Amino acid sequence: MLSDEEMNEYRAYSQQYQMIAIQKQAIEARNAEMGETLKELDAAKGKVYYSTGAVLIESTKDDVKKRLEDQKKEAVDTLETLGKQEEKLKKRLEELQTKVRESEKNE
Repeated sequence: MLSDEEMNEYRAYSQQYQMIAIQKQAIEARNAEMGETLKELDAAKGKVYYSTGAVLIESTKDDVKKRLEDQKKEAVDTLETLGKQEEKLKKRLEELQTKVRESEKNE
């Protein structure tokens, strides 16, 4: 059986694991949206705008493209970091689950 400390650790890691999964999903969706926006931007003719809060600002196509590419790179970097955190949590959760199974066999 897991100690109270290990049980609390398991619960906390489970919650963190779920939160990371939710964050990854949101960032992946935003990343896909930015990819589509970049495609649309390439096809755009005429004036180009980007939003800052509730304000639209006219800009050059190249400037907006660079902004989007920077944001996309940042999203990819964040996904990589979250993926590493997720793997660490997954390993620890598996270790704790193995302890639970072993203790149940011994009871």
